[in-house]
Amino acid sequence: MQQGRRKYCLTSNEAARDFGGAVQDYFKWKADMTNFDVEVLLNIHDNEVIVGIALTEESLHRRNITHFGPTTLRSTLAYGMLRLCDPLPYDIIVDPMCGTGAIPIEGATEWTDCFHIAGDNNPLAVNRAANNIASLLTKSQIKEGKPSWGLPIDAVQWDICNLPLRTGSVDIIVTDLPFGKRMGSKKRNWNLYPACLREMSRVCTPTTGRAVLLTQDTKCFTKALSGMRHVWRKVDTVWVNVGGLRAAVYVLIRTPQAFVHPSEEDGEKGTLW
Repeated sequence: MQQGRRKYCLTSNEAARDFGGAVQDYFKWKADMTNFDVEVLLNIHDNEVIVGIALTEESLHRRNITHFGPTTLRSTLAYGMLRLCDPLPYDIIVDPMCGTGAIPIEGATEWTDCFHIAGDNNPLAVNRAANNIASLLTKSQIKEGKPSWGLPIDAVQWDICNLPLRTGSVDIIVTDLPFGKRMGSKKRNWNLYPACLREMSRVCTPTTGRAVLLTQDTKCFTKALSGMRHVWRKVDTVWVNVGGLRAAVYVLIRTPQAFVHPSEEDGEKGTLW
């Protein structure tokens, strides 16, 4: 049971006992903690209860990933973030801080009619992402028993604050921002997050562009977003558990406001007529 910030009178064992007992009474099934046929997950947070049933015998959170980094995102979470974007055919989907490439790799396997770009400033991360892409291609060849023509994905090293992409050329941005724990620092995030949101607004298509961003540093992100409301509009916040940390997935829509470079803004403010 996920207890979050609030303390409950109900322990995890008590929740499992009461819920399992109710299921057993209703279906007349016998409980077996080792040789079970159905695995049930009970998640309780505040006044919300979520019941999940495992559909596969093997966990899917590491699918498609063979080369792991210090903060590799679960494939299941990557898929969920992409679903929030509602990708359309021929969309250009970019992860500018891809790490080992979990998000764009998941996208390339599930949304094959889109093109996915995995980018990072760390050469080791880009190399891991490229190796994961290569492993996925090899697995695809073995599974299908014929040569693969590739996947709609590419990996590149770049600077998140100065992306080598044309203004308004990207449809969707999906990324896992540094939490400031295992990667980066909370202090650096105060400068990094506003710079990231600004550059993302430049490359993302006005009006139709979308962004889905994951972070545990919600205080810093909220502050950064408050200064970018002219180009980004928040439409939803989804709370998730990442390695025991309560993190937020922010769903943003690009406003119709055209991107103006900060230097141009300063120039306009200083012009006398």
